[in-house]
Order: sequence, then structure tokens, then C-alpha cells
Amino acid sequence: MKKTVLKSGLTVLTEKYSQIPSFALSYTVKSGSCNETVSNNGLHHLIEHMLFKGSSKYSQRDIADISDRLGGRMNAFTSREITQYYIKSIDEKFSESFDLLTDIVFNSNFDKTEFTKEKDVISQEIKEGDDNPDSKAFELFYRKVFGDSGVGLPIAGTLESVSGLKRNFVDKKYRELYIPSNIILSCVGNIDHEEILILAEEKFADSSPSHLLEIMNTGQSFNSGVSVHSNKSLKQVYSVIGFNSIPITSSERYKYMILNDILGAGMSSRLFQKIREEKGLAYTIGSFIDSYKKFGVHMIYAITDPGKTNDYIDAVKEELKVLKKSGINPEELKKSKDHIKTSIILSLENNVSKMRFNVSGDIYFGEQRSLENIIEEINMVKIDDINVILNDYPDFSEAMTLFYGDISKKDLPSVNLNK
Repeated sequence: MKKTVLKSGLTVLTEKYSQIPSFALSYTVKSGSCNETVSNNGLHHLIEHMLFKGSSKYSQRDIADISDRLGGRMNAFTSREITQYYIKSIDEKFSESFDLLTDIVFNSNFDKTEFTKEKDVISQEIKEGDDNPDSKAFELFYRKVFGDSGVGLPIAGTLESVSGLKRNFVDKKYRELYIPSNIILSCVGNIDHEEILILAEEKFADSSPSHLLEIMNTGQSFNSGVSVHSNKSLKQVYSVIGFNSIPITSSERYKYMILNDILGAGMSSRLFQKIREEKGLAYTIGSFIDSYKKFGVHMIYAITDPGKTNDYIDAVKEELKVLKKSGINPEELKKSKDHIKTSIILSLENNVSKMRFNVSGDIYFGEQRSLENIIEEINMVKIDDINVILNDYPDFSEAMTLFYGDISKKDLPSVNLNK
């Protein structure tokens, strides 16, 4: 992996991967929805959409036609902390792909007609998300935990906030955010670092370093409690139990990863075996850690029949109680380490995954973590390390427990969530 910071402030990361004649190229903006407010919620996501609607060099149809002709795929996503645009194709198409992706990211023209249409498209996307109980449950959860901070707001925005976004305001924010010093150019594939530097230096020769933006993460304050959202049109109950957890940069991240794996990350996990296989209380049950630069949330997620929700909560509480009291055993530790190491290695089999791995390392750690070092850190975790974490693990009284679906508060008489 090679890294160069150009005079313009643009960071260039590359990794030569010549086994396959292809590449994955991306521009990652170090800003996402966590930097938004209630009034401009959905700003980053709208900008992302608009960048595919025409640039100084290409029309919306040109972008679609050229992307398809390149034979690979071009896409983008907005998250809470970053916005990323990427293209994947074969190496002989690299120069053309670089030109296309660079122009749409830095030279969008924010056509007035397209802007109005795209706001309507995003409104449909928001409604579609509202109709999806999985995404709706997590949206409600983050809003309850983090309130009106950027972290608590939906990434796509709300119908009200998106309708209120004005073209001049969005265009102005785009010009402020999409500057070389706030962006990482990353490529993995059969491409030389020097080749990319030549192209990038030519494109950004007239740019000078500007201010560096900081990922805000204003939502570190964790609200606990119980929240019930009734939707009688659904046949089941979607529940999210969340505990305040570690940021992605924590030195204990692999310990927490192992703990989560043992608790609910696989078919052999305690929650899966107890909740699904032994008690038959849910078809979908699992846990995961959602970590960011300055905070994290450890979540347990399940879908249950309304009549089984009380029994499900009691079973989760009991399993956490047993885990905290007895700790983990050597067999669980070894199995979890093997599972995590295999998952990490397999996740890096393609150049898109490698590209994102490199970007993440630079944004969150300021350096590249080798796969060998990660495996070594995982191997070093001991049983006592996990049990120490369990001793200080939050109780249910410190969790946010959210229910969404065919349920109301009166349907939970036997569950004392604060114990």
C-alpha cells in the first residue's frame, strides 16, 4: 500500500493487486449525515444523488452510457461519517474511468430541473424505507438514543427536511465539502501508484490545500430507556436492544468483537442457540457492534411474534446474566477467533473490499493496518480479557430497548426492563 498527499491536499492511497486485470477506484469525502442538523437533514445524501445528474463535462445520460460501456459498475453511498463514490472496471479502462469519476465528483452542475426531480426521487426512497420494518426499526432506535444530533437523524433525511432543501444552499455546501483536502482518492488493482499520481496532479494542479474538516459525531450522549412504536399493519415485532459501546479506534475493539461473536454473531452463538434453536422464540436473532470514530453501540436485534415478545426479552436478559456471571470458556474463545479471522480474510478477497479497508485505515487510524497485525492482535486476546469486559458491561437499565410492530405498551406487562 502506498500513500501520497498532493500539494492540493488530496490524499492518494493505492495498492497494487495484479492477479486480476481490474481495479476499484473511489473518492471518499470525510463527511456524512452526522454533520447535519434537523433543518438540513438529508444534505449529504442529496448531494450524492445529484452528482450523477450531470457535470461540467457529462450529461446525466452521458454518465449512465459511459458507465455501462466501461463494463463494470459505478455507484455511491452516504453513511453517517463518510460519502463514497466508486467505480470498478478492467485496467484498460482506467484512464477513462478516472476522468468520469473525477468530473462527476468535483464538477457537478446541479441542474435546476434535475434537482427538483431528485428531491422527489429521494422522497420516494424515504417512503420505501418507512415501509421496510427492518430499516424503520433502526431509524427509530438511533433517533431515540441520540435525539436530534446528526447521529440520531436518518441518513436520507425526512420528507420535511428534504423538501426544505434549496438548490443554492445545497450547491454551496457541496463546494465547501468537496475539496481535495477533505477527500481520499483510493485505488486497488492492476494499477501503478505513479500512474495515478500523474493523473491526479494534472486534475488538481490549480487546487490549493484548504481547511480540514473534522467528523463531528455530536451524538456521543447515549439515551437509555424503553420505546414502543405500534404499527398494527405489521404481523411481527421488531426489537432492538442497544448498549453504549466502544468507538472503532478503541484498543479493545477485538476483545469486544470476540465477545459479540460469542453472544450473537453466528449460528453457534449463545443467543442463536438459546433463542432460536432451544426456545423457538424467533427466526431472526443476532447481535453486532456498530462503531464510529468517537462512539459505538452494541445491539441485539430480533423479530418475534407479538405473543412471544415478553418471553424473548426474559430469555435475552437471562442469557446476558449467565454470560456476565460465568464468563466465556476456552472452546468459545478459540471458535470465535477462528470465525472472526476467517471472516476478515474472506472479506478482503476482492479489490472493492480492499479499497474500502485501506480508506477506513487512513480515516480512523491514520495508518494502514496489515492483515498480519490484525490476526496477531486477535490471537493475543485471552479469556480474562473478555471476562474483565463482562464485569463492567452495562445492565438492561442502561440500555435502549425499542419495539416496533404489532405491539403496544400494554402488551408488555410481564417485562420489567429495568432489572
